[in-house]
Amino acid sequence: MVPVTLNTILNSAPMIIQGASKLIKLIRDREDTANDDQNTNPTTLEDLKQEISKIDSRLNLNSQSDVEQIKLIEELAMQNKTLADALGQTLRKITTLNYIALFAVACSVIALILVLIP
Repeated sequence: MVPVTLNTILNSAPMIIQGASKLIKLIRDREDTANDDQNTNPTTLEDLKQEISKIDSRLNLNSQSDVEQIKLIEELAMQNKTLADALGQTLRKITTLNYIALFAVACSVIALILVLIP
């Protein structure tokens, strides 16, 4: 692997890990909130209003976390694209070097034949 590609991978790895950690934390927080609110049953009209208010705020939080998750996924996709581009460049460089090496071998074989045949 070319050092440039390796540097790109090493520099992007912490950001990818951080993004994945944030995503996992958001999902866990959402599950904890859902589990906490399932145990209450409203008995009066005031309790029902409070429950509706809680549900509304929870829906707002879920919408916000969905947006944050989408942003994290987009960021991870951009990082993956950058890595893929870097690997593509590396592959092109390796292919070019292989052609140069093949040409050098062919030239050396021709030169050896010309030297051996007087």
